[in-house]
Amino acid sequence: MHNPYSGRQAPGFRFCFHVRAINHRSLFLPLTMKKLPKIQRLLQGESPLTVFECQSIDEARHAFRELRKKFDFAYWAATEYYIRDIKDADRIIPLQLNNIQHYLIDIMQKRYHNHQVGRYIITKSFGRVGLTTCIQAYMLWLQTYQCFNNSFTCSSNSINLNPLKTDLCRLLKRDIVPSEPWIYLPKADRRAFFNTFRTPDFIRGINLGYVHFADMSKWHDPDGDDASRVYASATSAVLMQYYTLIVLEGNIPKEDRFQMEKHQSFNVPWGIRLMRLTHLSKNPFFLDHVAMANAPTSYASPLFHINLDHTFNLSKKIRIPLLP
Repeated sequence: MHNPYSGRQAPGFRFCFHVRAINHRSLFLPLTMKKLPKIQRLLQGESPLTVFECQSIDEARHAFRELRKKFDFAYWAATEYYIRDIKDADRIIPLQLNNIQHYLIDIMQKRYHNHQVGRYIITKSFGRVGLTTCIQAYMLWLQTYQCFNNSFTCSSNSINLNPLKTDLCRLLKRDIVPSEPWIYLPKADRRAFFNTFRTPDFIRGINLGYVHFADMSKWHDPDGDDASRVYASATSAVLMQYYTLIVLEGNIPKEDRFQMEKHQSFNVPWGIRLMRLTHLSKNPFFLDHVAMANAPTSYASPLFHINLDHTFNLSKKIRIPLLP
């Protein structure tokens, strides 16, 4: 079982870090931390008091934990990012990744480490597992610690955006969610923008590093006009670099209903392709992109498809902790 505190089997590539002055038991830290000068000095036996220029070991351990949060998403989420418990609306709990969230972040972290461009389309056909919450947290962590840039989260309506904005305000220790469609992030000196797909030109002219198209299967757009416009305006503002991120996610019909190979005739006009998908989803634009991401090489999509159904077969009755 993955442990966000020790780092054992946590997402991404890791190495064993054993410095008793910092932690009596071994920690498993992200591989990106191994080359850090302070980590190298600790591994060579130098005192944490000297490395972190502290007067007490408690101060040194605190400085180490703060350093770790910048490189270890799972640890940061479990210690810094709080969400509302789906089982008890009055209870706020830290984000500890469930099995599906862990699998997702593991893929993203390893591809990020290998400098592979972060363009993803994530699908599932089962119920809520905290997919949107997890992606939102990961995007904010990247935005705060990895590459300072603006982010944009697009959803079906403002009601679905409010919990995401609330989680961010809680992280920033703000009591009131602002009425503006953006929130300022002091550590990044950038903004997190929020809006619905019904205002597709909202983000034009703004440089972005991170884009999250949340729960796209709920976007009621049978013609695909608004979805295609907001997709074009947002993605065109993101540089094609490994440190940027674009995520499309949502539910798709089960394979017996949505057979992708039947919808991969890309010589057919786009409008007709969408029309053939309208009986399967409120948002045929999303299903069309799923089909493209699984198409032959000649029609290769920049999106890397993560099909959670193929990894997590719920018929096996896998127990997955539910998060909002």
